Formats: sequence, C-alpha cells, structure tokens
Amino acid sequence: MAREILDKRKANYRQLNIELLRIFSMLMVLVIHYNVGTNGQTTHEMVVTEPIKAIGIASLKSLSFICVNCFIIISGYFGIKWKCKGFCNYLFQISFWGGMIHVIAVVLNCSDFSILHMLGNMFMFLINGNWFFVAYLGLYMFAPILNAYIEKVDTRHLGRMVLVFYLFQTVFGWIFKTCVEFTQGLTFVSFFGLYLLGAYLRKSSMKCFLFPAKVDMMMYLGVGVICVIGSMLTNYIGIQKDVYSYISPLQIIQTIYLFLFFKKIHVSERYHKLVLFFSSSAFSALLMHSWDGVRLYGNGLRWIDDSLPVPFCFTVIYIVLFFCTACCLDKIRIFAWNHSLAKVFK
Repeated sequence: MAREILDKRKANYRQLNIELLRIFSMLMVLVIHYNVGTNGQTTHEMVVTEPIKAIGIASLKSLSFICVNCFIIISGYFGIKWKCKGFCNYLFQISFWGGMIHVIAVVLNCSDFSILHMLGNMFMFLINGNWFFVAYLGLYMFAPILNAYIEKVDTRHLGRMVLVFYLFQTVFGWIFKTCVEFTQGLTFVSFFGLYLLGAYLRKSSMKCFLFPAKVDMMMYLGVGVICVIGSMLTNYIGIQKDVYSYISPLQIIQTIYLFLFFKKIHVSERYHKLVLFFSSSAFSALLMHSWDGVRLYGNGLRWIDDSLPVPFCFTVIYIVLFFCTACCLDKIRIFAWNHSLAKVFK
C-alpha cells in the first residue's frame, strides 16, 4: 500500500514537472514575439555596428525559440486521447477567445467595435488566425493513427522512425528547402515528428537521455550558445541561413534536453493546485495576443520601451502579468464550456 502511494506521488511529481514546462513554453512564446516585434531581426549591419545588441537578440532567441516544439513534445509524451468532446473543446476555446479578445481590445481602446470583425475572429480562425491553430488541429485529427503506430512498434523501431524523419526534414526542409510541407516547421507535418519524438522520449532509455538534470540544462544552454555564434557568423558573412527555425537540428536538440531537464526535476506537491491553475490555461497566453491581441500586446511593449527606465526589467514583469491575466480570463471560457456545450457530451 505504501509503495502504491509512493508511486502515485512520483507520478504527480512527474506530471507537475511537465506542466511547469507547459507554462514555461507559453511564457517563451510571449518572449519570442516580444523579441521579434520590438528588437527585430539581426542583420549584417547590426552585427558590425551594434554587436552587443545583436548578441542580446540572438541570446533571447536561443532561450525561447523552442517554445512551440516543447509544447508539441508534451503532447507526444502524454499522447493525445482523441475524443469528440476534446476536439470540440479545442475549437470552442479558440472561438471563444477570438470574440473575447476583440471585446477586450475595444474596452482598452485598441480597436473599434465591429460585430463582423468579432464574428470573423470566432468562426473564421482556421483561415485568418494564427498558423498554430490549423497545425495543431491537423495533429489532433491524425493523433489516433500516430498513437496506433506508437503502441504497435517497439522502442527501437520508433527510434529509427524518428531518426529517418528528422534526417529527411533536416536535409530537404531545413538545408535545401525543397519540401514545402515543412515550411520552417509551421505545419502539422513537422508536428508529427515532434509528437513521435515525445513518445520516444517516454519509451526510450538511451544513455544520452539519462544524464542528470543539470547536464540536460547545460546541453540546452550550450547548444543555445552555438546558435548565437552561428547567427553572428552567418549575419557577418552574409549567408542567408535560418539558424533559428523550428526544424533546425540545433533547436530539436535544445528541445530534447530542456524537456528532459523538466522531466527530472522535483516539484513539491504543495504547489499542485497553483501549477495546474496556470498550466491548464497556458494556451490562452497565445490566444490573448492573437487577432486584436497582437496590437494589445504590442502597445504595452512599446509603451514600456518608450516610457520607463530599464525597459527590459519592466518587460519581464509585463510578460509575466500578461500570462497570468490570460490564464485568469481563461477561467471564464472554462466556465462557459462547462455550463454549455460540455453538457452535450455527458
């Protein structure tokens, strides 16, 4: 009995660790959009005339660019259990936020009210919304097929499949860019690979995955340093190469070791409710700065940059508060779902 309780506690710890990564991933989504929107891209001129700024931009990218990859690997690690209720909940979540963010933007004078615009957000999000919505929808729809394959094959066969996938993606998607199906990782095809990789990390016991957590963090940071150096060199020389890409092998390696780091750390059970409160609504951080939220999020960042001293410090606070606000507002969506469409599936 004591052993069962201990095993249950270990499962809770492990789940909290991964849920922390879910939170971290969505915070990094906000960081990467801040970095690109405020600081722009590194260029040859910036590397030559403002090397410190260029290194700073590249460093932020190195820390945050794997945000989407981590989010998908979590799905692969746990496995998407396809249910009509879950599918409808995903669509409802995006639709609800499409309408709510327009109302919020109007209240904060970031947009003029338009019923057609709001309805467009709510019901046309698969056409004019964030690319992630469609890509994850594709992954969700194909998840039963991927799950059947994962359950049928042994770990070695799955590992070979993951290796072949990433060899093909790296050569034809990242190096030569001859396969439009990959498009820098902004498609559900790339999500397939990440999903399989997440499942492989769950099943595999390879020695390179069994390092202590601090070594995993060093690997994550070390590859990040390599990316910074690569970015500086390619921009200085003038080589048009996307060092930072969701399908770059460097970012894939970073994703693996950041995931393994969170998988191995321990989180006290006393933080269970707090972690789940934010992780269950973490996706709302992306939703809150989509559609009209792009301007809303950007206005706050620009005001901080123009009006406050040491803007970077205040930007960190702003990003954390923006994330927390999104998670709190998402509870309205959860309440609406639980008291409306969710009852249909009971």
